[in-house]
Amino acid sequence: MKKLAILLSLAAALAMPLAAPAAQKHRKIAVQTYTFRNFTLEKTLDMLKTLPIDGVECYPGQTLSDKFPNVKVGPGMPKEAREYMKKLFADSGLKMVAFGVVGNDSTKTEKDIEAVCEFAKEMGAERVLTENPVARFPIWDRVGKKRGIKMCVHHHSMTSRNQYWDPDTLAKYSAGYENVSANPDIGHWSLCAIEPIGALKKLEGKFASLHFKDQKEFGVPKNQCVVLGTGAFDMKGILAELDRQGFDGFLTLENENIPSDPLPTIKACVDYLRTH
Repeated sequence: MKKLAILLSLAAALAMPLAAPAAQKHRKIAVQTYTFRNFTLEKTLDMLKTLPIDGVECYPGQTLSDKFPNVKVGPGMPKEAREYMKKLFADSGLKMVAFGVVGNDSTKTEKDIEAVCEFAKEMGAERVLTENPVARFPIWDRVGKKRGIKMCVHHHSMTSRNQYWDPDTLAKYSAGYENVSANPDIGHWSLCAIEPIGALKKLEGKFASLHFKDQKEFGVPKNQCVVLGTGAFDMKGILAELDRQGFDGFLTLENENIPSDPLPTIKACVDYLRTH
């Protein structure tokens, strides 16, 4: 009887359908167009539309198109060029999700900040990145509330004029606002010998997007961006930490080292995020 019971249990187990594999998390991927700075925005979108990405982060100053060779992307664009830019995005099937990094000199006054937010909103973006001084944060918060734009505090390395590269400083000064958040750059953290997972823990709930990179070596002051998963970062650990936090913002890919031929590297990074 005991053998029969074992056989019946085994048969029942074999008859049960196999559990479906866990669904792959859809990570929201954007690409920072500074990676494609040797190309016009029109050519950049023509390349990026071939990738399974969710958005584009435009930087101020990129040439719009060969049709408008003297027009740079930004709030100073004339109406005809703005309409052409919106058409480029519509035709590509892509969405501009953020604008930046906006310079300090172009956002000195509330009127300047209004113009940047109006431009970003017109183009469909939800966020503007800047390294503005702390004294301007209340203005960004007020204007952002009116325009439906979130300002995200970006950072570079220790050579910056501010200390936003330090996660404690970034957390301190970006907190307490409705429309001001953080946009850490995990590659620049490496340049400062700051371990990304620990830094992300310090900023839990305080960042709306990330500049997402891997580095050939950790803690080296010069930039050495490489394809995600091929460098020194614990990339699986970083993604696991973001999942633990329930992060649902954009992972914005950027690589400053490959301006002449950026597409293959960016494609490899997209492929990595789509499979991890």
